[in-house]
Amino acid sequence: MFVKCAVCVFVFLYVKSVASRVERELECSRFHYDERLLEKMVRMEFNVERLQQRLDSVSESVGTLDGM
Repeated sequence: MFVKCAVCVFVFLYVKSVASRVERELECSRFHYDERLLEKMVRMEFNVERLQQRLDSVSESVGTLDGM
């Protein structure tokens, strides 16, 4: 439960930081803005998936240690 809450908090803070950076960037055109936003969202999704894999690995390790 704590791990999922921690992931949610991390994702929220990451999205907030990305949103603040997007607001500060100059908008050259609507297409350029959409493309940059999509790129950032894909990177964020990749990072969240990677973090989930790490959390799963740590959870398995903890489970193994609890079983000893």
